[in-house]
Amino acid sequence: YGAKEVALLYVGPYFVVNAWLVLYTWLQHTHPDMPHFGDAEWTWLRGALSTIDRPYPWIVDELHHHIGTTHVCHHVFHELPHYHAVEA
Repeated sequence: YGAKEVALLYVGPYFVVNAWLVLYTWLQHTHPDMPHFGDAEWTWLRGALSTIDRPYPWIVDELHHHIGTTHVCHHVFHELPHYHAVEA
């Protein structure tokens, strides 16, 4: 294998997946209505409750184990297994 094959089979997919995960994470943690806390105001619970549950199409929810639609639950109950998040 040469540099071209490595770029096509590893580097390209790496950037695509990385961009997807950064976008997905950004969507779960930003919204115009979400407050930004200073050091004196921030607490763990305020931070956990300041995330966003976003509805996604069925296939996206399945591929991401419903982390987008159960995101606040994921932050508040971080030890809860992802496969119990929907029922929680």
